[in-house]
Amino acid sequence: MSPNVKSSLKLAIKDQDDLLVLSSLLQDATVLIGDMGYDADRGQFMMVAARYCHDDQDGGTDDAEIGHRRLMGINFDQIKGLKRKGFSPHDSDDVLNLLAIQAEDDHIDMIFAGAAMLRLECDAIRVYAADLGEGWSTGFEPKH
Repeated sequence: MSPNVKSSLKLAIKDQDDLLVLSSLLQDATVLIGDMGYDADRGQFMMVAARYCHDDQDGGTDDAEIGHRRLMGINFDQIKGLKRKGFSPHDSDDVLNLLAIQAEDDHIDMIFAGAAMLRLECDAIRVYAADLGEGWSTGFEPKH
């Protein structure tokens, strides 16, 4: 591990406040459609996202011109169903840009750029997330 890389994040999300923290960490993350999956028998939705580290606390570099991305695995538990809008699971090589994650009483919404959305139907917020590896430098910083 390089000296600039901080320890990996491991999170257990159990309420809307926790989900807001996860949403802020995953803002501007890229998600390959093929890296998302729903197991109806187990009630789990899983995905891998390449999150953009907005500051050096997440393992960025000392160079202000270079950003940093890290893979994060996210497991949504106790999911009863899902609905997609604006993309197909068959487009497995397409990439979505995650803007926000929001929760209501009976669902969690993941909002992506380009009017794409994923709704996870659930009675409770049970999400587990962990960084996967050290990540990599990138010259492409999200602009908005």
